[in-house]
Amino acid sequence: MPTRSLPPTALSSHARHLTPCRRLGTALCLTATLALTPMVTLAASTDTASSAITLTAGQLDDVLSRFAQQAGITLTFNPTLVSDLQSSGLQGRYTVADALQRLLAGTGLIARRTDTGYVILPAGDDTGYQLNPITIEADTLSGVGPVDGYTANASRSASKTDTPLLETAHSVSVISADLIADRKATNVQDAVAYTAGVRVGESGLDPRFDQIQIRGFAATTTADFLDGLRQPNTGWLSYYGTEPYNLERIDVLKGPASVLYGQINPGGMVNRISKRPTGEDRHELELQGGSHNHWQGQFDNNGTLDQGGDLQYRLVGVVRDAETEIEQVDNDTVFLAPSLRWQLGRRTHLTLLSQYQERLTSGSPRPYQDGTRLTRFWAGDEDFDKLDQRQYALGYEFEHGFNSQWSFQQNLRAGQVDTTNQYLSVAGSSDNGRTLERTSYGIYEEMASVAVDTRLVGKLATGPIDHTLLLGLDYSYIDFEVEYASGQAPAIDRLSPDYRQPVPHPDSVISDLSGRSHNSGLYLQDQLAWDRWRLSLGLRQDWVNSDQRNHLAGTASSRHDDRTSGQLGLLYRLDSRLAPYASFAQSFVPQSGSDTSGRDYEPTEGEQYELGLKFQPGDGNSLYTASVYQLTQSNVLTADPANPANRIQTGEQRARGVELEAVSELASGLRLTASYSFNDLEVTRSNDGNEGKAPVNKPEQLASLWLNYDVAKGVLSGLALSGGARWTGSAYNDAANTSKNASYTLMDLGLHYTLPGALKGIRLGLNAKNLLDRQYITCSSGYCYRGEGRSVIGSVSYRW
Repeated sequence: MPTRSLPPTALSSHARHLTPCRRLGTALCLTATLALTPMVTLAASTDTASSAITLTAGQLDDVLSRFAQQAGITLTFNPTLVSDLQSSGLQGRYTVADALQRLLAGTGLIARRTDTGYVILPAGDDTGYQLNPITIEADTLSGVGPVDGYTANASRSASKTDTPLLETAHSVSVISADLIADRKATNVQDAVAYTAGVRVGESGLDPRFDQIQIRGFAATTTADFLDGLRQPNTGWLSYYGTEPYNLERIDVLKGPASVLYGQINPGGMVNRISKRPTGEDRHELELQGGSHNHWQGQFDNNGTLDQGGDLQYRLVGVVRDAETEIEQVDNDTVFLAPSLRWQLGRRTHLTLLSQYQERLTSGSPRPYQDGTRLTRFWAGDEDFDKLDQRQYALGYEFEHGFNSQWSFQQNLRAGQVDTTNQYLSVAGSSDNGRTLERTSYGIYEEMASVAVDTRLVGKLATGPIDHTLLLGLDYSYIDFEVEYASGQAPAIDRLSPDYRQPVPHPDSVISDLSGRSHNSGLYLQDQLAWDRWRLSLGLRQDWVNSDQRNHLAGTASSRHDDRTSGQLGLLYRLDSRLAPYASFAQSFVPQSGSDTSGRDYEPTEGEQYELGLKFQPGDGNSLYTASVYQLTQSNVLTADPANPANRIQTGEQRARGVELEAVSELASGLRLTASYSFNDLEVTRSNDGNEGKAPVNKPEQLASLWLNYDVAKGVLSGLALSGGARWTGSAYNDAANTSKNASYTLMDLGLHYTLPGALKGIRLGLNAKNLLDRQYITCSSGYCYRGEGRSVIGSVSYRW
C-alpha cells in the first residue's frame, strides 16, 4: 500500500451530523460546543485499538456520518464546514484518531477528542494545540483503481458505483493486475481461467479471440465490455484481442446484468478495466522471450505533467512477434494506449482513454480433421491465411459534482475496426487422404461504433435510510459492412506440404451486407443502506433498432425490439463481517432472423435467483464467497412440430449451480486464489429431441487453485514462487448425450526474482503454462479442437 507522511494540518474528513448544529450559526454552534465540552488533543496515539474501516467515496458529510456509525462514536460538526467537500473514502485498519486524520486530510479541518466524543473544527480554531506528523497507510476505495495484491475490496461493475464487494448482493470476481502479472497472462481468457464459474478455451487453440463461458453461457460476443462500455459485435466482427498488460483489473460479474448494461447473455459479463493515470511517478519496461518464437516488449509509463498534479498521464505499449504451436500461425500485435487525466476543479475531472492496435494471426488456426480424427496437420497457407485487424478507440470519462449530494458522470468511446480474414478450407481428398483439395474464403469487414453512458448520481437520506440514486441513459451505435467471398485454391500434399503457394483472391461473393443499429436504454437504480441492511433496486427499459441491406439480393430489412429488465438485491452485514445475500436479475439478447411467416424472432430472456454468503476478515486482505443459483434462459429456438421447415421459440435451458471462491493472503507473503464450480445445465424444453439432456460441451464441474509465495527475509529475499492447477470436468460432446469429452487438468508454474541492492527494480521471471504438456481434445457436435500445449516465457523487467 502507498505510504504518505501527512503534516499537522493535513487531516482528512468524516463526521456525524447533530441536529443542533443544523439550527445554529457557525460561531454560535462552535461556541456552545466548546463551552459545554472539554477538549483534548487528538494525536495518532489517542486510541490504541484499531478496527477495519470500509468507506466508499462520496460527499464529506456523508462519509463522516458513515464512519461514525462504523466506529460507534459521537461526532459533532457544523454542516457549513463540510458542505461541498469530497472524500475519496477509506479502506484498511485504523484507530479512530488515525482514520479521522486521514479523512480530514487537505480540508483545513481538524478533529479533537472530548469527554463525550469527537468534534470537527477549522484548523485556525485549534488554539494552542498542535498535532504531530503521522504516517498512514491506506487504500482509496475505488471500483476501477489499482488493487494492492490479489484482493479487491470494491467494484464498479455490479452497480456503476464504487460499492464494497462485501456489500454487493451479487457474485463478482476481480482479477488484479498483480495476479495477471504473476501468471504472465498473454490474453484475457488466460487471466480469468482460475475464476469460479468460468470455463475458457472450449474451442482449443485459437488466438483470434477470447473464449470465455460464464455459468455455461458464452461471454465472447454480447458480454464483452471495456471500462463499463460495450465492445460491440456484429456477428462477424468485434474488438478482439484486448492486451491484459493494459488492464488494471478484470471484473467478472456473474448472472444477468441487463438492468445496467442492456442486451447481454444471462451467464454474466467480463468488464476489462484499463490502466489509467494515478499520479504516481512510476515506470516499467519488460522484455520477454519464449516458446514458439515468442518475443515481446512492453512498457508502462505513469506520471504527472505539472507541479500541482492536475495533469496526469499514462502510456502503455506492447509489441509482440510470435508464433503458436502451429508454426505457420502467427500471434503478432502492436498496441499503444495513451491516457490523460485532467483535474479541472475540486469536484470536476476528465480522463481521456485511447487505444490503437494492429493484430496478425490466422483466419483458421484449427488443424485438419480427417473424418472423426483430429490430426496435427494444418491445411492453410502461410501467406494467404490470416486475420489482419486494425482497430482504434478514443473516449473519455467525465465527472462533475454539483454539490454535496449530486454529481454528473459520462463515459464515451468511439472506435473503428478494419479486418481482412482469409483462410483455406479442405474440400476433399485423394490419394488415400494424402492430397487435400482446398477452397479459399475471405471475409472483409469494417465497423464504426460509438457508445456513451450518461448518469446522474445522488446521495440522499430519508430518515435513517441512506440512498445512492443512479439515473442513467446509455446509447450505442454500430455501422458495419461485410463481404464474404470464396474462390479457387491449390491442393496441398499432407506428407510434403508447400505452405507458400499462390492463392487467387476469392472472387465469388457469397454475401455482401451493410447495416446499422441504434441501441438505447433508460435505467434507474437505488442502493439503500439502513443500519446493517443493504437493498438494491433496479429497473430498465431498452430500445433496439437495426437496419440491414443485402446488396446481392437488393433487399433491405429493419427490426425493432424493446424490453424491460429488473434487478433486486438484499444483503445483511453482520458484526463478524459475514454478509448473507439474496438477489434476482433479468437479461435479454435480441435474435436475428424470422419464422416462415415472416415474424421476427423475439429476444431470448434470462432470469436468475441467487443466494450467497460473503466473508471478509478485518484486515481486508481476503474475501470468501459461496453462492447457489438457478438461471433460466427462455425463448430459445427449437423445431416446429407442425412445420419441419420452421423454428419456434418455445425452447428453454436451465442452470442450477454452486460456486465457491477464495481470494486470500493466508500469511505474510503467501497469497491464494481457489475456486470450485458445480453447474447442472439442462435443456428443459425442446422439440429437437434433446429435452432433458445437457447442452453440448458444457462441463458440470470446474476447480482451480493458485498459490504465490514471496520470500521477504533471508538469503532468498526477493524470490517468489507461483503454481496452480486448473481442472475441467467431463462434458457431453453430442446433443443426444451418448459420448463425452474427457476431463483434464492443466498445471501452471511461475518464478520471479527481484535483484537486491543497487539493482533493485530489476525483476527476472520464468512462467510455464500447461507445464506437463497435457494433451487433450474437446469435441462439439462433430467438430473437434486440440487444446493448447505447453508454453514457457522468460522475462526481465525494470521498474523505476
